[in-house]
Order: sequence, then structure tokens, then C-alpha cells
Amino acid sequence: MNEWVPKKSIAAIPLNGLRTFEVVARYMSLKKAAEELNVTPSAVSHRLRVLERVLGCSLIRRQGAEMQLTENGRMLAPALSDGFETIVDAVGNLQPS
Repeated sequence: MNEWVPKKSIAAIPLNGLRTFEVVARYMSLKKAAEELNVTPSAVSHRLRVLERVLGCSLIRRQGAEMQLTENGRMLAPALSDGFETIVDAVGNLQPS
């Protein structure tokens, strides 16, 4: 675990913010991310701001209508994609009771 995120704050990292960032990083579009997440683009933007504030770093650099992942964003995006894929696979393997 990186030292810049104290262990006690891990529980404070919003899961919906991580999911939102993963979708935004995949599409590089707030509008497309909002459509997939069934929220407004402003809600996507808000979730990203909250996540960045909690993490203490920028994940996306916004330049007008263009977006670029920061170095931290490029590191985090594939880890989140892999993690969410693992969760989806695990849930898909659950057996009915």
C-alpha cells in the first residue's frame, strides 16, 4: 500500500468514486460514463472531485472538453479495472441457495 494514503483512511475512500473513475478512464468522457452509471455528468464530475480530495491527488487533468489521466490516474485505472472484473467474475460464480 502506498504511504500517501494512510491505512485509516482506506475505509473513507468512496467505492462509487472508484467505480466512477474506472468508467471515466475507460471512456475518457463524462457523458459516456454518466450514461453507463445512470447518473448525470455533473454527478460524475462531483464523484471524481470527492475521490481526488479523499486520495489527495489528481487523477484526471481537464483541459476544456479534453481529459487526460495523470500519472496517478494511469496507475490506478488498470488496477481498478482488474479489481472490478474480479468482483464481477466472483459474483457470476455464486451458486443459488
